Amino acid sequence: MKTAILLSGSGVYDGSEIHESVMAMLALSQNKLEYISTAPDINQHHVINHINGEEINQQRNVLQESARIARGQIVPLSQLDLKNISSIVIVGGFGAAKNLSNWAFKGPNGSVLKEVKDLILYFIRNKKPIVSLCISPTLIAKSTEGTEYHPKLTLGSTNENSEYNISEINEAISSTGAFTEDKSISEICVDEELKIITAPCYMMDANIEGIYLNTKMAIDKLCHFLD
Repeated sequence: MKTAILLSGSGVYDGSEIHESVMAMLALSQNKLEYISTAPDINQHHVINHINGEEINQQRNVLQESARIARGQIVPLSQLDLKNISSIVIVGGFGAAKNLSNWAFKGPNGSVLKEVKDLILYFIRNKKPIVSLCISPTLIAKSTEGTEYHPKLTLGSTNENSEYNISEINEAISSTGAFTEDKSISEICVDEELKIITAPCYMMDANIEGIYLNTKMAIDKLCHFLD
């Protein structure tokens, strides 16, 4: 059995957060957990110049871009063999809110890509653990909206520095029926019943060491669920 890592492209502003992706892979490896990367075979919403933040007139594919992080070792989400997957890690980056959903543009009034929503609900219904980093808990909140599931999630702390409006995001998540908890970069949120682990990562002002430690904390908890 392997842990799936769900990617959404390559680069924080239009795809997967690369630091979080690599730290998740490292933490899984340190815990002797095999993993397989996956991503939907779709076009990105747009392409961002990561130097100046401006949009570029290009078209890129989420699966192909994600393969850069995975060093080519990746499978399309549509071909992921869930029978051989014990758990999943959903990394952050704006790709989660632009490619896997449209949360970045419509917030709680938007939607999640169907195959991603189906994937999240599959893991919850089958009591398989989910680790969700950074902004990606919004995918869980939106996917469980209108169901019997009301997950406990964190997007960070309202009491520590962040370039994002954590209070506003918490309010949006609450409107879907999910619950939010304030957690710092040195903490994780654990929904013991649904086996969902969320970590703020780059939703908070943090350095790469903080991202590693926060991600490792989440993966270490994942191991307890898998024991």
